Amino acid sequence: MALGAVAFGAGCAHSSNGNNALTPGQGATAQELSAKAQQAYEALDFNTCADGFKAAAEVATDAEERAESFYRAAGCASLAGHLDAAVPLVKRAVQSGYFDAAHLQYNPELAALHAQPDWEAIVTGAQANLAKAPEAPFPVPTLAGLDAFGSKKVDREAVRRVFGLEVGKPIVYSAAYFKQKEALLRGQYELAFVKTGMTLFVAEEHKGKAFVVVDMVDVEDQARLRFLPEPKGHLPDPEGLAARWNDYQQRVWSLQMMGKLDESSSCQVTHCIGGFGHPQLVDFEPEFLAKVPQQLDALTAVLREDADDEKRAAAAFLLAYAPTPEETVRRLVPSIRDNSKSVRNSVVRVLTALQQAATQPLVDVATVVDAVSMPTTTDRNKATYLLSYLLEDLPEDALKAQRAGLIHQLGETLVAMSALQQPINRDPAVMVLQQLSGEKHETAEAWREWLARQPRTER
Repeated sequence: MALGAVAFGAGCAHSSNGNNALTPGQGATAQELSAKAQQAYEALDFNTCADGFKAAAEVATDAEERAESFYRAAGCASLAGHLDAAVPLVKRAVQSGYFDAAHLQYNPELAALHAQPDWEAIVTGAQANLAKAPEAPFPVPTLAGLDAFGSKKVDREAVRRVFGLEVGKPIVYSAAYFKQKEALLRGQYELAFVKTGMTLFVAEEHKGKAFVVVDMVDVEDQARLRFLPEPKGHLPDPEGLAARWNDYQQRVWSLQMMGKLDESSSCQVTHCIGGFGHPQLVDFEPEFLAKVPQQLDALTAVLREDADDEKRAAAAFLLAYAPTPEETVRRLVPSIRDNSKSVRNSVVRVLTALQQAATQPLVDVATVVDAVSMPTTTDRNKATYLLSYLLEDLPEDALKAQRAGLIHQLGETLVAMSALQQPINRDPAVMVLQQLSGEKHETAEAWREWLARQPRTER
């Protein structure tokens, strides 16, 4: 039976009515059932999510996959408020070998289970599994910073209260938990937009630390939400390049999370996300080098017209393999305000790398200034880095001519960014402020005082 014919019951997995329980369709694989359950999770349909992951676990042939699916089912049942179903599911996860005891303890989706009589025994079972595990799981990070950005009505303390987050405590990312808190914040403060991002550092001085940013847009500031129309096309993947890029990207992230990616690994073009030096990655770049230049128009069409944002994001990355930086820029810039956060991230990331490597301006200053105003962290930090590299390459007289206008347009935003705790959001803002001012200051308060001293005609 095809995946679309799998019967998802109206009730949850714990339903006493056997006719409502989900029955996997004949031939449906654990991966297919998990994919369907993940769709329900993303839609906050926790009953269907719990049913789906439970069904996936019951047909899984791999022990680790079975344990993970029971664990996900328990999280969904808990979020649905069905604690009597969630407890048996998480028990089955542990009985199947689930061993990430720290994730279990700090997962906000399972927080409601902590008061259940069997909770301590469940944790003890996971810890016993961990002692026998061949490899330790990725450590649960510590929340090192919490930022609120973009709203004149909501500050960091208000966000902390709504989200229940504590700096210095372990944190497990839960998309569903954050979505629920975003909806609560949006309703409480009548916001036009709320989006939470969490960045986890896996190397260098911030290794093991996580930073959460809650991006907001007030109703009065909705111009920041101006994006291109959502594409509706369904274009072929030219020579399977988008699929190959996504395969490469998944392998990079997996290796990075396991600490097995050499940070010095590079590529033969200006931008790539993790290099190709690892044996699992070495075969990808020769294919990109050979095929992308022959498929530039097709990849550009995917970027502009395809409804699948994963394909569009992959196309943006692949266009870095165009013969010249100018060619890449020409094809990417029209998509800088794509309606998808992930596509915008890919576009601006490649543009930033190109400008960093250049010695002359590649992108119009006004285009980059507009990008800095976009609503999410991944928009803003890369656009601000891009602006900094662009200002470095402007002739001195051109920078002098634009200084007043840039301070007027971006001064408040840059000073607000300089107060953020997340380094990759704060640092590029400070870089641009230094370029515009010719001064160096250590605190956001000092930068605000500098801004207040600027002539009114400049602001």
